[in-house]
Amino acid sequence: MTKKRFSLAIAVLMLFVQYAYGIGFITQAKAEAIEHETDIITSVSMAVYGPDGSTVTDSVYDVNSNVTLDYTWALPDGHSYSAGDTFTFKLPEQFQLYNDISGTLVSDDGQAGDFTVSQATHEVAMTFSSYIENHGNVHGTLRVNTKFDRTKVSGSTTEQIIFPVNGGVQTITVTFKPEVGSTIAKTGTASGFNADKIDWTVDVNKRLEPVTNALLTDPIPAGLSLDSTATLAVYQLNVQLDGTVQQGALVDGSKYAADVAGGVLTVHFTDPVINGAYRIIYTTGVTGDEASYTNTATFTGDGRDPASASATVNVERGGSLKKQAIHYDWGIQVITWAIEYNYNLKSIPQQSAVLRDLFDDTQQLVPGSLKVYPVTLDSSGKATKGIALTENTDYTVTAIAGVENKQGFKLQFNDSIHSAYRIEYKTEAVGRVFKDHTVTNTVSDSTYSQSATQLVRPIIIYKTFSGANYAEHTANWKITLNGDNHPMKEVVVTDLFPQGGQKLIPETIVVRNSSNTVLDQSTYTLEYAEPVLPNAGFKLKFKNPITGSYTISYTTYFSNDWLNGNTDDFINTAKIDWTDIEGVKQSTSAEGKFIPRSEWKNNGFKTGVYNASSKELTWTVGVNYTAKEVKLPVVSDLLTAGQRLVPDSLKVYKLKVDAKGDYTLGTELGSSAYSYYAGNDGRLRIVFANSISEAYAVVFKTTLAGQLIGSAVVNTANLLDGEKKVSKDLTASVSIPHGGEYVLKSGLQNGEKIDWTLAVNRSQSHVKDAKIIDTPSINQILLPDSFRLYEGTAAANGDITKSSTELVKGVDYTLQVLADDDGRQSFELSFARDIDRAYILEYQSLIAAKTGDKLTNTAKFTGNNVVNVEKNTTTEVIVGVSSGSGTGSGERGTLTVSKLDAQNTGKVLAGATFELYRLNGTERVLINTRTTDAAGSAVFNNIWLGSYILIETAAPSGYVLDTREYPVTISSVAGINLTVYNTAVQPTATPTPTVTPSPTAVPTETPAATGSPAPTASPVPTVSPVPTESAAPTATTSPGPGVTPSPAPTPAIPGGTPGTPPPGNEVPGVVVVDDEIPGGPAITPPAATPGPSVSPGSPGGGTVEIPVDDEIPLGGGAPDSGSPDTDTPDIDIDDDSIPRGTVTDAGVDGQLPQTGESSPLPIYLAGLGLIAAGIVLNRVFRGRRNQE
Repeated sequence: MTKKRFSLAIAVLMLFVQYAYGIGFITQAKAEAIEHETDIITSVSMAVYGPDGSTVTDSVYDVNSNVTLDYTWALPDGHSYSAGDTFTFKLPEQFQLYNDISGTLVSDDGQAGDFTVSQATHEVAMTFSSYIENHGNVHGTLRVNTKFDRTKVSGSTTEQIIFPVNGGVQTITVTFKPEVGSTIAKTGTASGFNADKIDWTVDVNKRLEPVTNALLTDPIPAGLSLDSTATLAVYQLNVQLDGTVQQGALVDGSKYAADVAGGVLTVHFTDPVINGAYRIIYTTGVTGDEASYTNTATFTGDGRDPASASATVNVERGGSLKKQAIHYDWGIQVITWAIEYNYNLKSIPQQSAVLRDLFDDTQQLVPGSLKVYPVTLDSSGKATKGIALTENTDYTVTAIAGVENKQGFKLQFNDSIHSAYRIEYKTEAVGRVFKDHTVTNTVSDSTYSQSATQLVRPIIIYKTFSGANYAEHTANWKITLNGDNHPMKEVVVTDLFPQGGQKLIPETIVVRNSSNTVLDQSTYTLEYAEPVLPNAGFKLKFKNPITGSYTISYTTYFSNDWLNGNTDDFINTAKIDWTDIEGVKQSTSAEGKFIPRSEWKNNGFKTGVYNASSKELTWTVGVNYTAKEVKLPVVSDLLTAGQRLVPDSLKVYKLKVDAKGDYTLGTELGSSAYSYYAGNDGRLRIVFANSISEAYAVVFKTTLAGQLIGSAVVNTANLLDGEKKVSKDLTASVSIPHGGEYVLKSGLQNGEKIDWTLAVNRSQSHVKDAKIIDTPSINQILLPDSFRLYEGTAAANGDITKSSTELVKGVDYTLQVLADDDGRQSFELSFARDIDRAYILEYQSLIAAKTGDKLTNTAKFTGNNVVNVEKNTTTEVIVGVSSGSGTGSGERGTLTVSKLDAQNTGKVLAGATFELYRLNGTERVLINTRTTDAAGSAVFNNIWLGSYILIETAAPSGYVLDTREYPVTISSVAGINLTVYNTAVQPTATPTPTVTPSPTAVPTETPAATGSPAPTASPVPTVSPVPTESAAPTATTSPGPGVTPSPAPTPAIPGGTPGTPPPGNEVPGVVVVDDEIPGGPAITPPAATPGPSVSPGSPGGGTVEIPVDDEIPLGGGAPDSGSPDTDTPDIDIDDDSIPRGTVTDAGVDGQLPQTGESSPLPIYLAGLGLIAAGIVLNRVFRGRRNQE
């Protein structure tokens, strides 16, 4: 029994092993990554191109240059790699990628794989196809078109770029041109104030170019001296990429020869060729008196245009003579003057060291005030006074009088002078100053003359405004008398209000002396009208003579109603009459002015605030700010710009005005205190129920909903007394954020696409028939599936943000993408309903341009609301494009499609509509739609190089729609032709009567050659022809009980109907080459017998294979390398400018390994062994039982 169980266990184990293998418990072989240690990159080359596209042969590159990297790769013979294996490496960070790149690794007869380059990571991934499994000596070149990344290259102009090669690294040292405007620069620095020398610096060859026989010439200008090169030194110059420089080591004197001859400095470099930058430093003496010196140096070499640089150095010197008024003491009418003499430190002989100073004879020299100080000047020109010189020892002073209403003095130095001096003195008014006048003071030496002036103001009387109280309507005034402290008798002060507007408050008059003591009223008399009347002043008489200063202060009421002049300011005039000590009567006056706030002048104010979220304006109208009595108060406000009063929004408040004139809202009035209405003319009227004598504020809201909203809304209100205006125009202007704006566009590159954003109707106007017409430049392709339209959300301040609410195309709006005959696209987006809010439109376009090209986009908004609206905006984006092996180079070609009758190739067909799609990875982007004309032609112009799919969407009248897709590859700027055939619609076949055959024995199948497909026993209504290369024997069987004859077979597809496509499902296509482009291969119409037909080849041409509809794949794959399709090859002639990457193959016989599987033979043998063991054991155990 135990043995039986053991036998059963063995059998179960065997079955389990077989089952486990079947469901995958045994580990299967998978595609693997090629180890980095066995790096397949064998070498790297780098080509740099200039702005014109030519190869740069110099050793110094522009950091913004375009670069082509060619990675040569090879798989070792005898490798174990299989389809799906990958190899990855990274591009150095010093290269910039604008987008992801994808390409293929191709050979003359197959595809070795493909590659991708990630913009984000710089990682290059090479994925190999089954091609590498049965070919030897597999190698090729992978190309990446890029440019240097300025953000990753900084500091020094020398950069080491490391590439992975053969499991190690290859280092390329690159020298960049510094970002400098000129190869030469010059600067100079004076040695300080009153400089006697200038240090010059000349930097040469900052562009780091090779210069043969380099030479610097530098003429020395007049006023400077350079007698030898003793001060000259040459240094190496380290130039950074950003153009900044750092002085390097001193250059040995044997490396240059310097000389000065004929006033020209020359420096000749002795090395035949220099490649580095140098700094030359030398010093010139200053011998002239010019304020500035300009020096120009020139750098040149053999075969080079001279480059020059100039520098101007200002020499700051002290003047020979300068005069100024440094202080005016108004209270005592004294002016302090200063003279700066010989600040340029010249040597002046004693007989010339003399100054003459003259001033108006209304002034006199204050005795003992004249002082002469020696001055020391530091390097910045700051003067420090020394100890004053002694009069009559170091200098003498002599008075000058009676010279043309002038007087003054002469100052003579007693010795020659060589340093700077400062002379200070004072003058005072000869008599009392009765009016404003200017005093002029002039000093001169033997060569120069300088003047200074000072305004002198009287101080006998002056008047000031001391402040106002707007709550009490009072103004404070102050009169100052006898500020210069002269004896005065019979003094009378008269205060007047010449323009009216004021009313004296007598009890506020206060008189104080110079010690601020209030005088007893018994010392003066005061006269004013009683009762006090508006605009009447007062008169104050001192009973005793005065010798000191006095002040009179008082307060007045002020009111606009009392003004009687042509001013809205309050003017106050004070006059003083007196008798001087000689008994002469004198008189003078002074004026003060009070300029009130604008709210007082206007008797009101108006302000407004806009809320973009609600489209409402909140207006505040302050009326009767001056609190005058208004018997029939009415506030009238004209609402402009289509405003409508928001219902129930109007309220009236008392207005509180404080002493400073600031205001706040007080209590709200009840609705019975006023009424209001808005007329059809847009005028709002608020009528108070009773007279008013206080200030009020009217607050209300208006809405702009339903209007075209402009950039500003201006409103004007008035306060009326019945029909009489009792206020000025109270006007406010409110700015509307984005008002008048209907479309604003921005764009940003995102890899190989541009992300466009249109802000639509940010003004939130109400627009009917709103439409956006957008025309991009021809070097981009619109992506219709990328369009997204969102509602915008407006904040109170007008900021618009995108909401999460997306509008539905076809419901909320319609979108049409159009293209003209030149291939220029545009789109029209029309809103299905009126719009009254902002929207955000986002979409993308595919970049079809070269690096540095400008992509422009012009958007136009149209609509109407009472008036038509049309606004335009244009945006420009400069793009960068990265590409790789086999990708486009930014050029355009033309595709011409010809439509012919399949049975009559001489008959052209009009009315066939084609759509051309560009392949962008897995995307299909509609480029244009064209319909064949009377000549049977449809032309697609300005097509960027790349891969496309052509689809027929409408057949000519009377013809069957061709549902096949035609892959087309444009790889040349030359135009190509593609001929496509249509089959006429066939009439419906009439069925024949059913034939009932006689019963017979069914014979054995016997092959029989037939010229055409024969009816079979299958009772189907129709028979589709079986595509064959040629007529082949067809096995037949005896018919069954009933056979229904089939209608005639549908004619074969022009060019032949292919059979099962080869492994890999390669998409047949048209490959356009760069060499001579023929008119284009035509698809040969069918012969009588169905079969493939190949058009005659032509130079550079390829064949077009049209498979049946269901066999056209959406993407290409690698062909079966073991059995290439020799009937319909794609002919691909390499473009020298874009190497494809070649593979040299040596066919290897034998079965291809099956990727993803390991050999099952061991499992099979183990299973058979277990079965055999089970049989043997079973027989042994059974025999023993029989014996027992």
